Amino acid sequence: MKTFRNPILLVSALLLAACDPAALQGGPDVAVLDLAAVAKATGQEDEIRIQAEEARNELTKQLQQLAASLEEQLKAERDKIGINPSETDAQRLQGLSIQAQQQINAAQAQAQAQASLLEQQLVNDYRDKVEPLAKDIASELGVSIVVTADANVVWFDPAVDITDEVIAAWRAAPAEEDVPEVIPEVAPEAAPEAEQVEEPSAVIPDEQAAGEENSAAEEVAEETG
Repeated sequence: MKTFRNPILLVSALLLAACDPAALQGGPDVAVLDLAAVAKATGQEDEIRIQAEEARNELTKQLQQLAASLEEQLKAERDKIGINPSETDAQRLQGLSIQAQQQINAAQAQAQAQASLLEQQLVNDYRDKVEPLAKDIASELGVSIVVTADANVVWFDPAVDITDEVIAAWRAAPAEEDVPEVIPEVAPEAAPEAEQVEEPSAVIPDEQAAGEENSAAEEVAEETG
């Protein structure tokens, strides 16, 4: 599978624009933002990398399982045919091998497409988080447009760089986004504990009732005997 190459570099090609007619009244019209520097300073670069790696590992695992399953099916067919297959059986086995390889190739292409889609989604999510911060800072400075500091920018005055301001705004924002990441991990652990407590309480009365019925039946049998 193709390896991801620094997802943050994709971000630098995106444009952040916040148009405000009143911003043209004074000051520079354009500000510059280094999205890669913001991602690194805020930990988003590592977050994107980790999530992308986890997705790659999961997709690789699925591909390995598919390949193993197809190989087992082919082995079963080989064992069924034996060491001296007929021409018809040999052709059929060759056809199955070709089909298996085609399935693996298609699965690899699908996995790569899914990985690329996830990578782009992670970048877009990061961009969506940065955009309102950049817009607010640009509005305060009277700037109408924010562009990214990438290879297309030959030079810019450091005075129009708002990267540090965006980093500070990110760090100052309430850490509300950390809460949803913790809740899904805790909830599955709490559920099994509740099930383990409920299951024995539902079984014990039945066992006690069965014991009482057996004892009563034995007493009746002894009396009638």
